[in-house]
Amino acid sequence: MPESTVRFDPESVRDAWDRAADAFVEGQTSGRDWYRLDFLGPAQVAACGEVRGARLLDVGCGGGYLARELAARGARVTGIDISPRMIEHARRLEDEAPLGVDYHVMDAAETAAHFPAASFDMAASCLALQDMPDPAAALRAVHTVLRPGGRFVASITHPCTDTPFRAWERDAAGQKRWLCVDRYFERVPIEFEWQRWAYRFTTAELHVPLEDWFGWIFTAGFQLRAFHEPRPTDEAVHRRPELEDATRMPYFIILELVRG
Repeated sequence: MPESTVRFDPESVRDAWDRAADAFVEGQTSGRDWYRLDFLGPAQVAACGEVRGARLLDVGCGGGYLARELAARGARVTGIDISPRMIEHARRLEDEAPLGVDYHVMDAAETAAHFPAASFDMAASCLALQDMPDPAAALRAVHTVLRPGGRFVASITHPCTDTPFRAWERDAAGQKRWLCVDRYFERVPIEFEWQRWAYRFTTAELHVPLEDWFGWIFTAGFQLRAFHEPRPTDEAVHRRPELEDATRMPYFIILELVRG
């Protein structure tokens, strides 16, 4: 991995998301996070399919968005996240509108040390794996706690467009013309500044090429069932014109994995 000045370890990730938590959760509950609420989230819920009655683990649950969506559809959900402040928000929202979700502060890489093997029918993760210092360890741990044949439906940022260098070229009116990306083959943590929230905050994520992700997935023992590059529906773009750029470039990947 190239030298990087970005600190990226469990402690720094926990601290960054603790600082971000209040603005991040407010952004979701207020509707500000439209990429997740109007675009990726519904696509991932659809990829999860029928979950009623399933024992389901939400890996990197944050404030509980995906956990609540799947619990509302009948899953028995356990959510884990490395950030204590995120879990505080998730528990508060559960208290306000109970869905039976059980939340724990936990590093996803240590999941197998906290739950028995084969204790979940299914797992899901919404834009969290790339924020973890050791995604390979998290994948191995999730594989251990899933029953044989259990599914793991995970979304990540798209490595082809979420690169160490990334910038939109704009015209004189400020409209996006094309996306410029570079340094795809680097394996490096990169910082991202979140600007359109209640306050600005910075988090880090790991950029690696797709071949690394597939290597980690297969080494962990998963089989690939489906690979999705979601794009907003026409209805979503009509509601949120800000999503138009996501109809032109793939921002996310949804992976449907099966424990062999």
